[in-house]
Amino acid sequence: MHEALSHFFDLGQFNYSAIPGSHHLGLVMLSYLAALVGSYTSLLTLSRAKSYRHAFYRNLWLWISAAIAGVAVWSMHFIGMLAFQIPLAIHHDTGLTILSVIPAILANAYALHSQLPALNDNARQTAATGRTISAGLVLGLGIGAMHYIGMAAMRFNGALVYDITWFLTSLVVALSLGIVAMLTYRGLLRFERDGQLQRLVSRLFPAAIIAAAISGMHYTAMLAARFYSKELAMHGHQHDNWLAYVVWFSLIAATIAATLGSKVDQRFYAHAKSQREARKMIRTMATQDSLTGLANRALLLEHLQLLNQQLKPNASAGAAHVLAIYDLDKFKALNNSFGSSYGDVLLQQVAQRILDWSNGHYFVARLGANDFAVVLPCRQRDASVAEQQATFAKIQALRDHLQEEYQLGHYSHLSTVSVGVTRIDAFTAPETTLQQASLALAHAKQRQTGIECYDNEFSLKAQQRLELEADLRNAIEKQQLALFLQPQVDADGSWVGAEALLRWQHPQRGFVSPAEFIPLAEETGLIIQVGHWVLEQACAMLKQWQYHAPLSNLVLSINVSGMQFQQPDFVERVLNTVKRYGVCPSKLKLEVTESLLLHDVEAVAEKMAQLRDHGIHFAIDDFGTGYSSLLYLAEMPFETLKIDVTFVRDMLVIPSMASIVGAMIQLAHSLAMNIVAEGVETPAQRDHLLAKGCDLLQGYLYAPALPQAEFEQHFATSADTD
Repeated sequence: MHEALSHFFDLGQFNYSAIPGSHHLGLVMLSYLAALVGSYTSLLTLSRAKSYRHAFYRNLWLWISAAIAGVAVWSMHFIGMLAFQIPLAIHHDTGLTILSVIPAILANAYALHSQLPALNDNARQTAATGRTISAGLVLGLGIGAMHYIGMAAMRFNGALVYDITWFLTSLVVALSLGIVAMLTYRGLLRFERDGQLQRLVSRLFPAAIIAAAISGMHYTAMLAARFYSKELAMHGHQHDNWLAYVVWFSLIAATIAATLGSKVDQRFYAHAKSQREARKMIRTMATQDSLTGLANRALLLEHLQLLNQQLKPNASAGAAHVLAIYDLDKFKALNNSFGSSYGDVLLQQVAQRILDWSNGHYFVARLGANDFAVVLPCRQRDASVAEQQATFAKIQALRDHLQEEYQLGHYSHLSTVSVGVTRIDAFTAPETTLQQASLALAHAKQRQTGIECYDNEFSLKAQQRLELEADLRNAIEKQQLALFLQPQVDADGSWVGAEALLRWQHPQRGFVSPAEFIPLAEETGLIIQVGHWVLEQACAMLKQWQYHAPLSNLVLSINVSGMQFQQPDFVERVLNTVKRYGVCPSKLKLEVTESLLLHDVEAVAEKMAQLRDHGIHFAIDDFGTGYSSLLYLAEMPFETLKIDVTFVRDMLVIPSMASIVGAMIQLAHSLAMNIVAEGVETPAQRDHLLAKGCDLLQGYLYAPALPQAEFEQHFATSADTD
């Protein structure tokens, strides 16, 4: 044992004195500066490793940092050895000298890697402190291993042994300063995200301690070194100082290259991070509803496509899901009455209710406007009745929840909800699935049933509707439409006016009900073209009538849709048409429904005032079936109020209807308006209305809607009778 130790430690085995040596102060300082520069650069490049989540780039910059730190230790040792002056002919084993850098690199890799995780909570912080101390110990051992392997590479005619006390002291210095350096770096990490000066201090101060650990270990170990030799150099110590400066400048060049590389990588990383953030933002904008934060239509279609792929392996088992679309009824009326801000608040509250109800179990999306989609699991094809009923119960439960009262600022709002439901399976394209749910929703709204499940008949009707739309466009071009006239009579039975009613005689379909094609024209926008045609035909009739004394006294009423009225050129078109035909404006009456008053009231009132100033009359049609305010009725320039046929039909059967009719008549008279009752079919209805003070009557009791020629013939007969 003693013999083995005598090869490494100075145990008094030599009977002559050790050869003394000294250090060149300038090179000593240069060696410390090399350690400082290299250590700082390694901590600087370590920040690049921290910025990456990708393992390859993270590890790449970690090993670059470790290599720089290891080379810094090696350079400090090499310059320090060149600074050591002793009268011996010393050479270095090339392989062992190169090998000595490996433990320094590995130790720095371990130490730096321990600083990569960002740990904040207390429990993990304790563990982080333990790893930091371990990192400091490994760093100190790596520095020591590098030094003593480098010393072992020295070749001279003699022996190199170490004083055991100074040897142990060198290890203590390396280990303790290594721990202090890593703890200091750990403690200053919080300043890395602060200003430039704070970042400099957070790296420079630990680097200075690491450099002190390297230098302290080296020069303490040199105090432990004992050189024994009987052959001295003839001319004393000879040392080429220029080699030390070459090593130092080479290290500086390497650190500059690493620093520049770090900066360039930082720029590229920042640029790449902003193409990723931009892509993420674009993705969010493309797939997320900005108002509610829910998925939008595009993301719903992606989800449906994914469900298709997931359902295909289990298609034979009848696996499926259900898509339900919830629509807020009369949502447009809320926006028109209170402003879009109220509508936005309502949509946000609806979205939150759906999210709270789904509790993360169902996919939820906003399709646009006031439509929301929910995807629920249900094995409908071969499912039990109980399972189907359970799914339907969930859909109904959410509908009930959405129909509960909303608080919109100071306004309490109730909204009915219509729902369209369809099954999602592996064989139906997402667009088709969405279309099916939309068709079911349309039927639910049309039938006012609340909830409708898709049926293949819906698609057939939709196709028929498309064909009807094409036929309607063709009907406008080929003059298949016609105006029929229904008289309006006074209490004496005299014909004092007429309402022009639109009729369509299809060459193949025959008579098409206005209840079928008018709503279609409204939805497709064709009502504007139809309205223009009606205005032209009405003015042409009035022009003919003004040359026949009995007919010239009649006032002709035509219906104007809300969409037509809202056209910017509506007033100009009406006045130009009247002027072009040369008819008296006071013989034309425009009938509008209450729904028109749900739009921009000021704009509507201004247009009505302009037309009234030219003598054109206005009537409010289907009164009592809409949602307008009585305040608007009083402020608008209406001259006639029309009682809807639904009230007239039931007023002799349902007492409340009779009361409503009486109230309408009183209201009209209190506002100095004439009142017309539609749908009068029996003498009893006539007598009741006249007894209540109704001004004009219209209905089958007097005449149905007739073609122009028949109307004029009946009018002549009626006038002759009078």
